[in-house]
Order: sequence, then C-alpha cells, then structure tokens
Amino acid sequence: MPLRTDLSLVAAARTDRAALERLIESIWPEAYRIALAVLRDRGLAEDAAQDACATIAGSLAALRNAAAFEAWTYRIVVNAAVTIARRRPPVQSVDGATDTAATTDAAAAIDLDNALAALPLHQRAVVLLHYYAGLRSSDIARATGLPPSTIRFHIMLARRALRRALAVAETPLPNEVLSNAR
Repeated sequence: MPLRTDLSLVAAARTDRAALERLIESIWPEAYRIALAVLRDRGLAEDAAQDACATIAGSLAALRNAAAFEAWTYRIVVNAAVTIARRRPPVQSVDGATDTAATTDAAAAIDLDNALAALPLHQRAVVLLHYYAGLRSSDIARATGLPPSTIRFHIMLARRALRRALAVAETPLPNEVLSNAR
C-alpha cells in the first residue's frame, strides 16, 4: 500500500508537535514495511524505520515543498535501510532460513522472497518501491536521487534476475511483477 499523506498534516507538522506525532504515526507502518522488504529482518527493519522517522521529524522543517513529502519519505526510509544493511549482514536463523511473511502460497512466497534477497541491495530497493509501493520510475528517481533512466534499467535487470531465479524454482512470476516499468 503506497504512502498517502494529507498535505495539510505535513504543513502543520512543521510547527505543531501534536501534528508531527500524528504524521509519524501515519507513516510508521509503511516505513516499517519498506524497511522490512529491503532488510528481510524484523529487528533491523524496526531500527531502520525508527531511524527514518527520527530523520523525518528532525528534517521536516527543511522540506521546501510539502507535495514532495512522499518521495522524500521513501528516500529517507530506503537510505536508512540500506545504511543498516551495509553495516550489518542479515541474520540467518538456526535452520538457515530467513524470516518471511505468512502468505496463502508459502512455497511461492519463499521462492519470491529468496529471489528478491538475491538481488543487489539497490535493485531490491528500486523493485520494492516500484512494485510494492506502486511508485513510477520518475517518483523513484526523486526518492533515490538517481536518473529515471537508471531506475528503469535497474528494474529491467531485476526483472530478468527474478525471472531466472523463479524459473529455476519453477514458480511463475506474478503478472504485475512482469508488467513494464512505468
């Protein structure tokens, strides 16, 4: 579910502590989900989401355009997750499997989760922002600071890698993941 924030709340949060708290509460679930998708570890994702929310709270007054809040927030969350991922490798459980979200088709979810985990960190972040958060390449470009053409290139490379990984696992890739980059 993409982040949808009331712009009047963003504007009010710049000067009003109660509005800032409401804003952070409203973005927390999405910040945590994005961080979890990037990091694949609940504890690290919580740390990344907390770091991102602290950065957002501390830097909100410097945000020039409230309409850019969502892309700015995604950029901060992804950067916090990537920073934590670079500092600390993912923790493996005793049986060697990583923590995955429960889904109706556990085998397909594990295959997809493993295929996503095999992507380079920057490609995984771009793919998650595109397919999970529903952002267009131009929005991801603003969120990551990369050119839109680079975003589309990373999406293309990631889709190829996911297709190969899932073909080996004999699990078809969902149609929405195979759709063209916007």
